[in-house]
Amino acid sequence: ELMLLSLNSKKEAQHYLKQANWDVQQALNLFYEKPLPKGNPNKDCITVDGTMAFCQDLSIDPTELEFLLVSHHLGSEQMGEFQRLGFVQGCLSLQCESVAQIREALSQARARFDSDPAYFRKMYNYAFVFGRLSGQKSLALDAAIELWRLLLTSKFSQLDQWLSFLETKHKKAISKDTWTLFLDFALQPNFDIDTHDAEGAWPILIDDVRIFFYLESKELTPCYSL
Repeated sequence: ELMLLSLNSKKEAQHYLKQANWDVQQALNLFYEKPLPKGNPNKDCITVDGTMAFCQDLSIDPTELEFLLVSHHLGSEQMGEFQRLGFVQGCLSLQCESVAQIREALSQARARFDSDPAYFRKMYNYAFVFGRLSGQKSLALDAAIELWRLLLTSKFSQLDQWLSFLETKHKKAISKDTWTLFLDFALQPNFDIDTHDAEGAWPILIDDVRIFFYLESKELTPCYSL
């Protein structure tokens, strides 16, 4: 089991490790210094195929929370891709030189996600950047919904109503402000729509969903279109 997760196979990893006298950093350098294959515009990038192999080695699915966590720790700035520098620096920061060590670090990160509010918020904020399409300022609605399910299922009791509102009423991409402030809205202590602070500095979308929640709780139908 090797840290050379940017390679196409274990056989190729062993080849470069042998050339480097089993020095992991030197083996990585040898790999990235090799001639660039046709059809691969960026040898410093682990793309989708390599990422899928990486997930298999870690025994995780790309749709799971663990993939978001490992992507953060290994410097991924776009879903399904890792850059050489971020990946190597991430492994060094985690003090990992093998898949087994990354798997153990990931287990610790998962426990921390559940127990450390500051770490949870950091992962939540990272998810917005992670889920955006390249060059986009907002997060596509379908991506936002899947990420909210991943992050908030056990933390916000009215998550299903929020997602229903987005799918049936909002139907638009999610801005960074909305993404960030929604967490404050969702994590209010003892959240109760009847006592919710309507005067808070919430984005218009959150004000709209507050009304939506209230009407649903009273089993009323809005007489206007949100």
